[in-house]
Amino acid sequence: MIGRAVSDRAGAVSRRAALAGLATTAWTLASGRSGASETGGLAAGQIERLVIAGMPATPTVLLARAIASGAFASHVTTPTLTVWRTLDELRAGVRTGAYDLVALPTDAAASLFNAGAAIRLVDVLAWGLLFLIGRADVQRVEQLAGRRVTVAFRGEAPDLILRLVLRRLGVDPDRDVELDYCGSPAETARRLLAGETDLAALPEPVATAVLMRAAPSDRPVRRIADLTAAYGALVGRPRGLPKAGLVASEALLQSRPELVVAAHAACVTAADWVRAEPAAAGRLGAEPLDLPAAVIEASLPHFRLDVVTAAAAHDDIAHYYADLTAVAPNVLGGPLPPARFYWGDTA
Repeated sequence: MIGRAVSDRAGAVSRRAALAGLATTAWTLASGRSGASETGGLAAGQIERLVIAGMPATPTVLLARAIASGAFASHVTTPTLTVWRTLDELRAGVRTGAYDLVALPTDAAASLFNAGAAIRLVDVLAWGLLFLIGRADVQRVEQLAGRRVTVAFRGEAPDLILRLVLRRLGVDPDRDVELDYCGSPAETARRLLAGETDLAALPEPVATAVLMRAAPSDRPVRRIADLTAAYGALVGRPRGLPKAGLVASEALLQSRPELVVAAHAACVTAADWVRAEPAAAGRLGAEPLDLPAAVIEASLPHFRLDVVTAAAAHDDIAHYYADLTAVAPNVLGGPLPPARFYWGDTA
């Protein structure tokens, strides 16, 4: 069973509206013994705590399942899941060593590594989360010429992915399209629902939340294009875009390499469970993501779940990084990461 961990922000986290799924929540594996000895000490080979940081997106369900399944029980007495909600919070948690394992955008992993963070990329968890949705009479991405599109995080992955796809389709994102920037996917969603914009690039699960929220209204929103699928088709990468990844701290890799192996195996098993049990996965993800279970469940088919070691996904990741730097040379904060950045077997 998973219960809420005690933190400085004591008290229950209130359930926000369906679009505000960027809250920070913390969870611990709670059981009668938690793998400890009857006298309350650590069992042989155990460490006392492990902090796993999820991202404010559907892949965090994998981490919640890994903890709930007991995959870490023989290694850790108290595995804790906390969800970072802003890029600044993510950067601070990684740089201070507050996180042992972190789910994050793969481009952010490279940027943090180049900034001196002692981390390595363990897995790719999901191969695309970004969709073009809206009310406008647009059927394809190339029809965005002359339109305004709202997107979060100027100069970050959502913006750059949209720019990559537009450029590949012969549309100049600076001259042919008006890109309307805001500070978060939640704000992008608010503008779309309020009628302040008719087109938006949104990640899952926020995209699904918007569609469900707008469905009963007289101004429904539709899913126009899968920007990940568009990218994969344009660059000849059928897997899609290696967007969401899992990193481990170098300290954990050096002190407990077997725990990193266990984390990878737990994510692979969790992915199988999520595919087989979408309703249960929705319920499990509702609290850490602070979204209704129905939204999480409905979003699951849209985030291209496939857990692959970073080493096995090296070519796809490196190709993606090269494409990003072609659009924004400084996005990774340095060169493409070296081979040692990529953890795992290549098979």
